[in-house]
Amino acid sequence: MTKLPVLDKKHKVCVICEGYEDVAYFNRLLELGVWNSAYEFTPMNAKSASNIPAMFQDTFQNDRYEIILVFCDTDKAPYREYTQIKKKINSFLNKQKAASKLVIFANPCTMQIILSHFGDVSLKNQGKKTNAAEIEKWTGVKNYDAHEDQIKEICSKIFRRSYEVMKQRVATINSPDTTSCSTNFSVFLERFESEDTKWISTIQKYLREHEIG
Repeated sequence: MTKLPVLDKKHKVCVICEGYEDVAYFNRLLELGVWNSAYEFTPMNAKSASNIPAMFQDTFQNDRYEIILVFCDTDKAPYREYTQIKKKINSFLNKQKAASKLVIFANPCTMQIILSHFGDVSLKNQGKKTNAAEIEKWTGVKNYDAHEDQIKEICSKIFRRSYEVMKQRVATINSPDTTSCSTNFSVFLERFESEDTKWISTIQKYLREHEIG
């Protein structure tokens, strides 16, 4: 009797990224194969923070993924745009803390995480010109202004050997999103590496059961 093929059912995870910098970095980590094969990630480029809520709603309604995450910057205090993203996600899902469970943030920006592959970095804001010297110091890329070729060059310098170092560095800045030079990336890295996918069902259960009010 012929054996039936083993079905490879991966957990489908969509990650809505704020812009090209974020999606290019996320794709680079996927290329390195550092996360568990239990997941099938689909990064999407929102092209700006203002587009994230609408893209989140549209993707959610298409019902193609088990969970939809957001990968974005906080910018600088008082975090108006970032706060609006969270409020709109919470309102759309009708859950008080939905965004806190779905948003991967970097304060002030994703470049804080990217440069953690190269050294100990504490960026103060999102400014491309402000951060250009620091970016050149660690990556060799001069006059950084987020051009596509510059982002590709930086990502090409990220390898598996620096992944563990980055993990250690971002774990030390796992703080609330209102704290300068913070990120919750390490929380999601642990989840992405693990074959234990219960974190997805836990979030799904919360979204089903806990109503605002």
